[in-house]
Amino acid sequence: MNLFPRTLERLFSAYPPLLWVRLFGETLTSASSAMIAPFLVLYLSDHLGGSVPLTMIIIGLQPFSEILLTLLAGSVTDRFRRKTIMLVSLLIQGTAMFAMSWAESMAAFAFLYVLNGAGRSLFIPASRAHLADSIRTDQMAGAFALLSTASSIGASLGPLAGVLLYRYDPSLAFLFTSLSLLLYAAAVWWKVPHTRQAMAAAEESHPAFSTRSLPAYRPALAIMLLSLPVSLFYAQTETNLQLHFKETMADYLQTLATLASVKGILLIALEFWLVKWTQHLPARLLVSGSYLCFAAVAIGYALFDTLPALLALQLVWVVGESIGLTQLLTFVSRIAPPSMRGRYYAITGTHWDISRTCGPLLGSYVLLHFGGSALFAIVALALLVGSMAIYAYLRQKEKAFPLKQEGGFH
Repeated sequence: MNLFPRTLERLFSAYPPLLWVRLFGETLTSASSAMIAPFLVLYLSDHLGGSVPLTMIIIGLQPFSEILLTLLAGSVTDRFRRKTIMLVSLLIQGTAMFAMSWAESMAAFAFLYVLNGAGRSLFIPASRAHLADSIRTDQMAGAFALLSTASSIGASLGPLAGVLLYRYDPSLAFLFTSLSLLLYAAAVWWKVPHTRQAMAAAEESHPAFSTRSLPAYRPALAIMLLSLPVSLFYAQTETNLQLHFKETMADYLQTLATLASVKGILLIALEFWLVKWTQHLPARLLVSGSYLCFAAVAIGYALFDTLPALLALQLVWVVGESIGLTQLLTFVSRIAPPSMRGRYYAITGTHWDISRTCGPLLGSYVLLHFGGSALFAIVALALLVGSMAIYAYLRQKEKAFPLKQEGGFH
């Protein structure tokens, strides 16, 4: 009967306190953000009067700004203290979200959405590099899994609340998100320490990102390109899936919220343990296997329109996300030079921004002309090809970067 408390005690003692501060912030912000994400396309088209193509262009503006900022200022996270960058980025996002709640035009919303993207593009690589500086290498996979689980807790709570807010006053979701980001910033300022590696990194000489420095960044660029099929899949599920369900299902709002919440609950229950149980396996098997799981989900979205079948797909999705995305983040921490981690995370993460910039608009044209089934069949094909490519690349790289097993918690 005391097994569960002892397990929790070992879990808490296995990682430093800064991770638990991050878990608090990720849970809070993901819950509030999840109130918005499943309904953002509908909000822009219904409440601000945008057409489908215009809505998708605006959705793509935020990741486009993140691409530009990554290329122009990717080294910021390595030249300045990680904690400082995290605080500034959270304040930028919180301010932008607060203003978005009052935006009454597509132009104003687009500007604030880009500003929010600028904050995100700074926070993500800085926070990942900060974690890599602070956590032992053999604990990295577990730490990333816990952070993802925290996000899943919020993601499972947010959509159902988002349904109520969307029907009552959607702008409240932006206010709640702003408040959560500011609380996260306060927690980081109060409890998260600066890292020695970040301070030392500013004094080291490393090439800025340019054509001359391409060899130093080639592994990061390769992983970024090979990850595009995954982010293309996510870009479609975050945007055009809403329109696909609107055409094929009666109560599409409730379906979207239910699927998002079930996925979040499954991630909470399974992700950390799936990572622990599979971390001894080669990254090439886990990552390429996750591509196959995503492909199966995409095919399911192309063929199924019943809630039980769609719920079953969420389990396949969770398996793929748990075993693959966490391992890929961990692999980046293994191949990146310590003082270049911020840049490596920024570059490898750019695939999300590329897909979220181009994917919604391109997908909407396929959706409008050929239907949602054709769109998700194309995405599934891209994932199948991507699975073979990432397997071959990681197989080559694993020989140079052997896997270290995590200790200290069993």
